[in-house]
Amino acid sequence: MAEIKFMALGGQDERGKNTFIVSVDEDLFVFDVGIKFPERSILGIDVVIPSFDFLKANSKKIKGIFLSNPSSNNAGAISYILREIDAPVYCNELTTTILKYRNLKYRIKNRENNFKIVRDKEIIEFGKNKVEFFRTTSSFPETFGFALHTEDGVIVYAGDYIMDGSEQSWFSTDMNHLSKIAEKGVLALISDSEYASRVGYTVPNHRIEKFITAPMKDMKHRLVLGMFEEDVFKLFEIIKQAKEQGRKMAIYGKTLVKVVESKIIQESLGINKNDIISLNDYMKSDDGILILTGAGDLLYSRLAKIATGNDDVIEFSEKDTIILATPPAAGVEKRHAEVLDELARTNANIIALSDRNIWSMRASYEDIKMMTRIMKPKSFIPIKGLYKDFLSAEKAALEAGVKQENIQLINNGQVLKISKEGKLVIASEMVKTSDVYVDGIGVGDIGAVVLNERKQLATDGAVIIGANIDEKTKELVSLIDIQMRGVIYIQEDNPIFKLMQKQIIDILDRHRTDTKNNPTAYDLNVIKKEIISRIRSTIKQDTGKQPIVLVIVNEINISSFYEPRKR
Repeated sequence: MAEIKFMALGGQDERGKNTFIVSVDEDLFVFDVGIKFPERSILGIDVVIPSFDFLKANSKKIKGIFLSNPSSNNAGAISYILREIDAPVYCNELTTTILKYRNLKYRIKNRENNFKIVRDKEIIEFGKNKVEFFRTTSSFPETFGFALHTEDGVIVYAGDYIMDGSEQSWFSTDMNHLSKIAEKGVLALISDSEYASRVGYTVPNHRIEKFITAPMKDMKHRLVLGMFEEDVFKLFEIIKQAKEQGRKMAIYGKTLVKVVESKIIQESLGINKNDIISLNDYMKSDDGILILTGAGDLLYSRLAKIATGNDDVIEFSEKDTIILATPPAAGVEKRHAEVLDELARTNANIIALSDRNIWSMRASYEDIKMMTRIMKPKSFIPIKGLYKDFLSAEKAALEAGVKQENIQLINNGQVLKISKEGKLVIASEMVKTSDVYVDGIGVGDIGAVVLNERKQLATDGAVIIGANIDEKTKELVSLIDIQMRGVIYIQEDNPIFKLMQKQIIDILDRHRTDTKNNPTAYDLNVIKKEIISRIRSTIKQDTGKQPIVLVIVNEINISSFYEPRKR
């Protein structure tokens, strides 16, 4: 009997950072390594990733990192984890192409051979255990779920999925394959639950076809379609209709260019060189299509850049119809609304599809219930979502026949033991988890102190004080220079300006006088701290603000500023 454990480094009771681990005896199997987009209040932070300390400490036990697809939620952190850990990464061919490109962008070297291309129904053995790959229907072609075969039963990590029996393409699910996996005895089903609160099936609410048909036929207007770069299913719908109408397409987004150049897209949709035009040719056209993509906030940044007239090539005008074809992702809802406001200031016609019109291609309530009925698991573990979503997924699993005592909701860091009978017990041990902030190419070097300082600068501003003193006598030999940014507009005759100057002079004079009695007691750092404290107190009393105060006191050799008298 194997010792099987499940744990989450991210993705539980939050949106994003999806990183999950199944431990079988001494072997670790990592499923997805996602990012989370930060709240706008976390200033200057690009993305949030989970702490990989546990994986770094156990790197020799990792048998592989298994990625469902290249979306930000599922693979956004792969470049960061490969900086720290040399582990094999299993995913499909198109995912490999995209992630290798991202590694170049993030300057990740010597990791090209870590990617192992796998295919649907392939089985890879890892000693006593083996992993079987099965395809699911999601926003990305050939999204994978994983069946981890152990001596006690199968652990199924379902990945992203919806149940669509009519889909016959690179996005289709082989229901017979799922049934064959189920026949081997599923010990636990680990299921996406982020959209479990949506009633019914996701199908057919995921399709945008009916919303773009009329604009596609309007040959008097150019058409702009904005969407997240992982929404390749929408790309299929767009390209299919564009070809039917004979309209040329321009691509804005380097990752999407890689997708369009891939064999899957080329063969499935019959794209040739004549179908794709440059951005400049789009601007010259009367009926061209611009497909504009980006991950998370990048999509909105690109739209805002064009809307405000700051793009070098693209400009929106009354000739354009803009369809924002993707509902806002978690963490960027406010940005979505701001961009709509910016777009409204252009002369273009705007169509924004909300989550009421278009559902993300993720499992809804009935999808979870059907997957659970197909797999017939002894136990059920909901992942990727908030606690309220887990409760909805739990209800779906109960209706599908799973016993109440075999369903467990866990938080990040908790360790869940899975017995041969399907019993789920939360262990007393915990795995250390935390948020790691990524600022530019810096990872983990932004802590609470820096974030608090950024908030303080944003709300209360900064005061910069400069003064020069003689290094020998410690006398003030310059005027007191006070600069303020974001505090108040200050003039030299302002009483608070004169008061601060007097306070600084008094502090410098007092310390100079004390030095005459005890020369070793003079400490510039002490003087600066006293000035900072006094000035902050004065400004708070006068304005209610508590700005960051920076003090620069230079000790100079005053004699060097005088030229020797010529004889």
